[in-house]
Amino acid sequence: MPKHVSSEDLIAARGNDATSSVTAANSTIATHKSTIGGSNGASLNTNITEPSLLQTDGSGDGDGGGDDDGEQSPKVYPRSSSALEDPANETSALLPRYNNNENNDEEEDDGNGDDDDDDDNMSRIIKLAKRPSFIWTFCLGVVAIIIFELTFLPRTSLARDYRRWHGIHLTKADVKRNFIQITGIGKSLTNLTTEEFINTWLTNFTSINNKSKYNLIHDDNPELTFYIESNFKNFGLKVEKFSYKACVPKPESSSLRLLDSQNVPIYSCDILEPNFKTPAFYGFGVDANVSGHYIFVNQGTPQDYQKLLRNDIPLNGKIFIIKTHLDERNITVGEKLALAEHHGAIGVLTYFEVPDIGNEDSKSPNINLGISRGCNDKRVKIPVVPISKKLVTPILKTQPTPSNIKTFAKWDYQPQSRYNFKLELNSVYSYDETPRKLTNVVGTLKGIMNDADIIIGARRDSYTLNNPLSGHAIMFEVMRNYQRLIKQGWKPLRNIKFVSWDASHLDLLGVEAFTNDSSVFDPTRPVLSYININGDAVTGSNFNVDSNPLFNHLLRKTSKLIPIPKEATMMKTLSDTKHKLFFDDDDDDDNDDDDDDDDDDDDESYTTLHRYWQKQDNLSINNNLGWSAFSSESKIFQQHLSTPTIDLKFTNNEKRDGARYIPNSNYYSREWLIKQSIDNDLLLHGSLIRFIGLLGISLSEHEVVDYRTYAYIRKIESFYKTFLESEEQKLKAWDQKLVPSYLIYKYSIFQHLDTDAPVAFHQIVNQFTKLLNETVQQSKIFDEWNKQVEDGLTRDYPWYRYYKKLQHFAQFKVSNYKLLHLERDMKLNDQDYIYLASKSPHGQGNGNDDETESDGILEGSGSPDKEYYYDSVIYGNAKFNVKNNEVWYKNRLIKSTFTYLYEAIDGDDYESTVKWFVLIYEKFTNIQYKMT
Repeated sequence: MPKHVSSEDLIAARGNDATSSVTAANSTIATHKSTIGGSNGASLNTNITEPSLLQTDGSGDGDGGGDDDGEQSPKVYPRSSSALEDPANETSALLPRYNNNENNDEEEDDGNGDDDDDDDNMSRIIKLAKRPSFIWTFCLGVVAIIIFELTFLPRTSLARDYRRWHGIHLTKADVKRNFIQITGIGKSLTNLTTEEFINTWLTNFTSINNKSKYNLIHDDNPELTFYIESNFKNFGLKVEKFSYKACVPKPESSSLRLLDSQNVPIYSCDILEPNFKTPAFYGFGVDANVSGHYIFVNQGTPQDYQKLLRNDIPLNGKIFIIKTHLDERNITVGEKLALAEHHGAIGVLTYFEVPDIGNEDSKSPNINLGISRGCNDKRVKIPVVPISKKLVTPILKTQPTPSNIKTFAKWDYQPQSRYNFKLELNSVYSYDETPRKLTNVVGTLKGIMNDADIIIGARRDSYTLNNPLSGHAIMFEVMRNYQRLIKQGWKPLRNIKFVSWDASHLDLLGVEAFTNDSSVFDPTRPVLSYININGDAVTGSNFNVDSNPLFNHLLRKTSKLIPIPKEATMMKTLSDTKHKLFFDDDDDDDNDDDDDDDDDDDDESYTTLHRYWQKQDNLSINNNLGWSAFSSESKIFQQHLSTPTIDLKFTNNEKRDGARYIPNSNYYSREWLIKQSIDNDLLLHGSLIRFIGLLGISLSEHEVVDYRTYAYIRKIESFYKTFLESEEQKLKAWDQKLVPSYLIYKYSIFQHLDTDAPVAFHQIVNQFTKLLNETVQQSKIFDEWNKQVEDGLTRDYPWYRYYKKLQHFAQFKVSNYKLLHLERDMKLNDQDYIYLASKSPHGQGNGNDDETESDGILEGSGSPDKEYYYDSVIYGNAKFNVKNNEVWYKNRLIKSTFTYLYEAIDGDDYESTVKWFVLIYEKFTNIQYKMT
């Protein structure tokens, strides 16, 4: 019978281990399975059962179980005195539970102990977590952590948040500084310099252009288009090509023969430039052969023809010889050809003459060999051929010099030949059976905002085989350096599109086809700016800027950041005195560039483009974008799409530059630029790259569109004052004339007059003047407000003032919408055309149905391809007519603003004049309302 072991015996058996921890004791118990050695050497195997806190089954250690009545009776703990005396119960809550099943072996019991312990601890944690006090404590802890984090969050601005959201870590200042650094002047140890890259582009373009006699359209040289497209892709742009059909004749050759009275040739030549295969031709020329007497008509202006007619010199049925020159201010070559045909010419020869003024050393040895090509007026149907001064001189020498004849004393030659000679002129063109193809290439640098686009464009077509396409070389470098900025982490805020225009020399065919194609160009999408790079972007040292007044401040401010070596341009041909005067530093600074920079020259070897420009012509910007943009892509964007434009180039100055520029001649080449010291270091090209690149960055990186409406409206006011002064007599003649009510009763001007009495014409003029003055003042307030909106975007706020950021965001969106639609609010819409064409309260006809002349602004407005081709009410070009007198040409420039208002008054059309006042008033009323 097993011996009973008391608690005293258990304690004695442990011996000195009684001082051990409870955990060690329990481990010993588990290991030996309660095998205790007694004092007499006998051993006893005992199962020690951990008492249960809630025993409901009625079983115990000593009993086999209870009866049914026992199961219903309350249970008592502990069940025996031995359990009460067991010291293990003192720490039972900390000891592992053991199975009281005697059949379990030691290994099984030993393996399940740890798992049971883990489960028990986990259950205790879960029970603790379910307590309400713990849940509240945990939540309060989380809230405390969040509050702590928010308390120490940095203050941020909306602009900074927006950039970080899109992964942009470069500020506006960072982007500009990095661009100046990577395009810097000087040698680079790791890469080619900007100027070296330009030289590479100029060389490659020249090499490709050499493969065709001329490069007027894609079909002339497809390799050039492929080269443009592949490089656009290399610069990481999204590239698209858009092709259009064009009926353009292909020039083959031109020649002439001088015949004596017996029709025997005494002089003949193929009209070419030495060592070049490019024929002498005009765009849109005709295939024809004519023969007849010839006459020298000087420059072929209306004044020259009047002089000839006053002296009874017959013109009809002759071949005209016309002198052209670089500075054609008031008339184009195409218009000269149209005038010649009007005065009876059967053919025309034109030659380029360099005036004998200023720097005579600038006459290059090839100056008389160059042929200046151009675009013919599409309406001219007689053969017209350009010729070099050298080839035409034998013919001109048959004319007596005018030294003894006072009437033509200022002409180089007498009009008529002293001999009975004739001239035979041959112009050969070929025509394809199918229309030829022109292709525009567009590359897009995607921005993170989608409110407007910035477009930078350059023409790639040329009349010759030797053109280096300096405009494209500059555009390529801008794109290449933009791509380097992107690798540094830059993302433009707005889309920047680069466009390679085709067929621009052919009356802007490429850009017109593209902008009229509504499937690829959305006329309703705002264009923040169009920056045009002239095809021959550098022809001299004179910095020339034509721009919408909205950008005057930005152009002058950006020019302060462009370094330019003093040795690059002005020192070439200036005397020491002029050089000292030009580069002598002063403390003056421009006040209209919104900049605190004083533009000092810290480096004696460098100046800035701002100072260079200031000393050149006092930072002059041409804001009259009518006549000056006549042959530029800017004409389409500014006058027809109402997009603010910028046109930049370095032009030839005959008094300073080392050589004379002959337009569209093979002598304009990379070799001419370098060897004739026009831009031998290519630093003028580099200056344009830095300037245009920074302009694009500045326009893109400003969250609020960087326009100055005050400068624009104030300039429009000055145009209007010029209009009132030049047309004062005609306006006064209509002062008291009544205005038919049907012309004004539906429009704002009648409501603002607030009268029931008949309205006189002078009331219309006065009300218009008043509105324009008010708009000028309101535009100043509007600019100040936009500046506050811009500042609000960069103002830092703590997180809990998030509502202020939402307020600034709303102001930002509204301001941008108004600014981006400002110029578009000055263009005509469909209702305006209906109003202009109406002749009675119920009629909407266009009147004058029998008129064969062009209807000016209404021309083509009803045709499908003109559906989105509207005109600006501010800028335009007066309609050319061969019957226009000399005064019309003289005033052509000032009539490039409020053009259609001028046309109505000059045509003595009272009703049309009233309509234009009413329409323009309506436009400015809408603009003023948006600015309020």
